[in-house]
Amino acid sequence: MSMYEYVAFNPFNSSPESLAAELTKKSAEGWEVVNIVTTFDGRYCAFLRRPTSSTSVQAVATSPSTTQITITETTQTGNSAAPPAWYPDPSKRFELRYWDGSEWTEHVARGGQQFTDPPIA
Repeated sequence: MSMYEYVAFNPFNSSPESLAAELTKKSAEGWEVVNIVTTFDGRYCAFLRRPTSSTSVQAVATSPSTTQITITETTQTGNSAAPPAWYPDPSKRFELRYWDGSEWTEHVARGGQQFTDPPIA
């Protein structure tokens, strides 16, 4: 089982150039860029991850520009069910949707912000 710590990194006044410089610093700290999106207000939000040994799921605002979410990402074999975690939204209406271990929930995220959206059966 691979475990990752995820961060939504959203600098307040960041041009693409300064965002690139900040992401270079994050890379030196072991972070990998998963995705970069434009937020509703025209800024940029980068989703980063790095390996971790933690087993808890938690969301922590570490600064005004960063929200840290630690989740578990696994490689599935056989008929085992995926563990509760944030995954790419299967409906593709949002970037991420929460899987509770048995079904998709209404909890979704896009551009580093959380929303609710009932899943389509």
